[in-house]
Parts: sequence; C-alpha cells; structure tokens
Amino acid sequence: MPPAGGQGLGRVAGQSAEIKGSVVAWLRREGLTLAIALTILWLALQGGAYAITVRSPLAIAVWSVLGLGLAVSLWPRARPPRYAFVAGGLLAAFGALNALSMAWADSAENAFTEFNRVVLYLGVFAVVVVAAKQGSARRWSDGLAIGILAVGLVALGSRLFPSLFGPSAIEKLNPGDPRLSYPVNYWNGLAVLVALGFPLTLRMAVQARSARVAALAITPLPALGATIYLTSSRGGLAACVIGVAAFVWFTDRRLAALAAAGVVAAGSAGTVAVLQGQSELVNGPLRSTEVAAQGRTAALLIVLICALTAALYAFVRRAVPARVDVPLVVRRAGLALGLIAIVAGIVAADPASRLESLKQPPQRFDATYVQSHLLSTEGNGRWQFWQAALDQFESRPVLGGGAGSYEAWWAQHGTLSYFTRNAHSLFLETLGELGAGGFLLVVALVAAGILSAARRLRATTGEDRPAVAALFAAFLAFVLAAATDWVWDLTVVAVIGIVLLGLLTGPATCFPAPSGPRAGRGSERRRRLVLRASLALASLALVIAQAVPLVAELKIRASERALKAGDATGALTDARAARSIQGWAASPHLQVALVEEQQGRLGPARESIARAIDRDPSDWRLWAVASRIENRSGLSSAARESFDRARSLNPRSPLFRRPPEGRAGRRRDGGS
Repeated sequence: MPPAGGQGLGRVAGQSAEIKGSVVAWLRREGLTLAIALTILWLALQGGAYAITVRSPLAIAVWSVLGLGLAVSLWPRARPPRYAFVAGGLLAAFGALNALSMAWADSAENAFTEFNRVVLYLGVFAVVVVAAKQGSARRWSDGLAIGILAVGLVALGSRLFPSLFGPSAIEKLNPGDPRLSYPVNYWNGLAVLVALGFPLTLRMAVQARSARVAALAITPLPALGATIYLTSSRGGLAACVIGVAAFVWFTDRRLAALAAAGVVAAGSAGTVAVLQGQSELVNGPLRSTEVAAQGRTAALLIVLICALTAALYAFVRRAVPARVDVPLVVRRAGLALGLIAIVAGIVAADPASRLESLKQPPQRFDATYVQSHLLSTEGNGRWQFWQAALDQFESRPVLGGGAGSYEAWWAQHGTLSYFTRNAHSLFLETLGELGAGGFLLVVALVAAGILSAARRLRATTGEDRPAVAALFAAFLAFVLAAATDWVWDLTVVAVIGIVLLGLLTGPATCFPAPSGPRAGRGSERRRRLVLRASLALASLALVIAQAVPLVAELKIRASERALKAGDATGALTDARAARSIQGWAASPHLQVALVEEQQGRLGPARESIARAIDRDPSDWRLWAVASRIENRSGLSSAARESFDRARSLNPRSPLFRRPPEGRAGRRRDGGS
C-alpha cells in the first residue's frame, strides 16, 4: 500500500497538470484575441507609434515574420480571395508610386519615409490575409475591441487621476491645451481610435450567449463616451455615430443592436453630464488641485453609471428579441421616414452658414473650449489645409509634388500662420502629393474594401453576420476619419484600419470555411516554390529598406544627445555615421553641419549644410541654418540671400521677424 504522502503528491501533480492543460487550452482558444488586444494597447502607449523609431521596428518585425512564414510554407493557409489580391495589389501600387516620387520630389528623404509607411501597412495587410484562419472574424473583432477598450480606459484614467500618469507629451509641448490626447498624443486620433471600438463592442454585447457577458461588454462604453467628450473631437464623435449607425443597419439583429446602442447612448449622456459639472477637469488648468479632487469624484460617478448601464442592458436584453421579422412594407416606410428626417435635419442645420463657419480660422482656447468646440462647426484650419492641397494638385495635376511634399507646400503657400505636416485628409493630401494617379489608387483601395464587405455581408447569415457587420461599420468609420484628418500617419489608428481591410477582403470573413489548398504537382509545385522564394526575398529587401532610415535616425539622435552632453567629438562621429548610412537624405548632413557649427568649424559646416540643401531645397529650415552659419562666417551677403530664401519658403513664420541670425533646428518626425 503506497504511503499517504505519495498519494498527496500524486493528487497535486495531477491538479498541476490539469491546470497547465487548461491554461494551454485557453491560450490556444483565446491567444489570438489576447495578442491583438495587447498589440493595439502597446502601439497606443508608444505615442500612437507615430515616431520612426517605433514604426520602423514594427515594420521590420512584420515583414520578418511574413517572410519567414512564406519561406517555411507556414502561410498562406489557403488561396487568398480575389478581393484580397485586388486590395493588396492597389496598396502595393500606392507604395510603389510613393517610392517612384523620389525621382521628382524636392525631398527624396520625405518620399522614402512615406514609402516605408505604406510598406508597414502592406505588411500588416498581408499578415492578416495569409495568417488569418477562414471564418475567424469574431476572434479578430474581439481582439480589436478589447485593445481599443483598454486604450480608451487608460486615456480616461490619465485625466481622472493625473498624478498616476504625469503630464503627457502634448501638455509639455502646449500646456494650455485642455483636450485629452494621452496616450497617442493627438486628441482627434484618440477619439477616432476609441470610436472604432463602439461597433466592435456592440457586436460582442448583441451576440453574447448570456446576459452577464453581454452586460460586461456594454459596461465600459459609457466611460469611452466620456473619453471622446474630453478629446473635444467632432471627427471622433462623427466616426462613433457613423460606426454605430452602420452596425445597426448592417446586422440582422437590428432591434437588439438598436436597443444596445440606445442604452449606451443613455449611459454616455450620463457620464458626459458628470463631466459637465467638473469645469477644471474638462477645461483646465490640468495641474490644479481642483482637478485631482474633481477627477476622483467623476471617477466614482462614472463607475456607478457604467454599472447601472450594464444592469439596464441586462434587463433590456431579456425584453427585446434578438430578431424580429419586419414586413417589407414597414421596412421601406421606415427607410423613407429616416431619409426624410435626415434631409430635414440637414436643412434645419443651415449648411450654408455652417460652411462659412468651417472656413473660419482656428479659435483660441477659452474657459469652456472643450464644450464650445465640440458643438461648433469651425474647421480649426481644415478648410485652409484642404484648399492648399487642391492648390498643390492644380500646380502639378499629373505627378503631384511628390510624397511627403505637402508640409513644404503649406509652409510656402498656406494661408495661416500655423505649422502642419499634413493636409488632414488622406485623399486630398494624396491628390496634391501624388496627383490624379495616387488619388485614384486610394479611392480604388477604399472601394475594394467596401465592395468586398458588401458582398460578404450579403453572403453571410446566422451567427457570423454580426461580426462582418461590425467590421464593415468600423471600416466605414475609419474611412470617414481618414478623409477628414491625418489618422493615416497615426500608426495605431491606420494599422487598425488596415487590419479591418484585411479581414473584410481576406479569408477571415469567408463563411463557411472552404477546404484548404490542394497539393500541386510537378510544374505547379515548382511555380509555388519560386513564388514563395521571391516573396521571401522581397520581404528581406523591405526589411532593409526599413532598417536604413531607422539606423540613421538612431545615430542622429545619439549625436544630439552627445552634443547636449558636451561631447562634441562623439556627436560628430555619430552624425558622420548617419551620413554614411543615408547620405542621400538631408537630415544627416544637417546634423553634421550643426555639430561642426557648434565646434566652430564654420567652413565644413557651410559645406555640409549646402549638401543638405541640395537634397531638400524646399525646406526653409535648412536655408535658415545656412543663413546663420554664413552670418557667423562673416558672409553677410550670402547670409542675407539664404535668409530671404528661407523667408520666401515660409513667409508667415514669426521667426522671420527676427534678424538673419535667428535660430532654427532640424526637422523632427512629429505631427501637426
């Protein structure tokens, strides 16, 4: 008879193995969802992954995984659908056009940066298409929703409990700006990101098998409504409304979806009402003692409202049937009444006066800016940005000014004394930078996604339709945001949009799952082998294309740190290393010039800044640095000419109210 101690150890070992098996089974079942959610949260916490030092490593990782998977025949799991080939081809063509524009753009460096941006998105799209299992849309949708919810709650927490997070990058850059932007460092981008989660989360609530799970899914949405309110983003609010309305319309559980949306709207109204009574928390100053106290009060009330919203939805869910057979006549009458209401609303809104308001220049912050801006129709400069993009297109309608050229065009030809790198519209910016061809490629890409989603929606029924409806609705919200803001350049938001495109055109929304690929024979196997090898080599080439500017940027930043620390020798070594890596770009030559100027080596500094100008003659900052170096060298005539050239390239800048020796620094990878 075995000892009792042995039996106890056996039971413990058995329980440990059982727990381990349960964890492994859970990870296999939910690992994809968890990985997607964590990726979205990580990208958001990296400032939205806008900086090249975050974006390029991400692209390197994506293309490395893609190339390895192709090389070892891990992917694709099945032949990608036709629309995936179309969308992928259009995205690849758009990237190629960005690269080709290096030939005619004033700044090949900026064009290459935009090419690398598209390369990242193409890699994300390809991974979604080749790696997603057929019929896996719900897991992808859940992962996106959970990740977005986490970002929205972190953002709200940063305002309610500011001492836990510290000042954001935007607060440091512009202390008077009360709009919530943490963690992505752009208020409109944060609002759009949060808005994309609403239709995806509503799908989880509507499709949940139990009232408890449905209520749990609904719970954080009123808090996310408060997040959008604190951003004071009309674009984010519009994306949220479009996404929710589209989901209600697309799903076959319209009554249940409408009930869920109504409950969320009521809860969001409650959280906004709470914030309305906390003026300092909403409008600032954000570091006052009142903000901390108001934040704690608001947090308690918001949690209570979220709990009540969940309870209300659990009750409503039991009372409202998931599906109701509505006669065709009633549906048509409802559609007609809805259209009449929309037209009446447009007429009552007085679109002519609102258009005039849109054209007005940006307003200054005041004591109630968040509320007044959210309810206003002022464009904050968008009309001027869009008009400048159209003017750039008219100047070169066929080829455009080249990828990444809008910043320089706006600085020289814009109508506001306001810095921006983007036209705040993917479509119009592409029209100005890449001409009619680039614009048509972007329009065709969006059209391919919409047509594919519409076909999938018609072909999908039962338990799978709400997932397609939610993904389609979120994609439409993303397209609206991309048309009216610069979210294409905000990596975390654009990656979500590209993932949605990949899901809607790839196998994830193909129901039921077709059979896998058949093994080829003879010449067919050889063709597949050649294709895989070619794609793997292309992945390697794109990894290198991402690595070159990344390493150069890291060397430039190391040079800046060394120069700030007083290590002029190390600063010059790093700057020259960047120049040797990316000598065709302007920024390494500029950094060399700045270090040489700091060392008093004015002759070499003039030569270096001249090389930088040769590589980007449209950048006013390079001419301003040249003017300063020439002025210090005693070349007053040349300094005046360079100063005049810099001023002609940026005539509205307040910097040029100063004498020619005014300072200017190198361009940074930042947003407007």
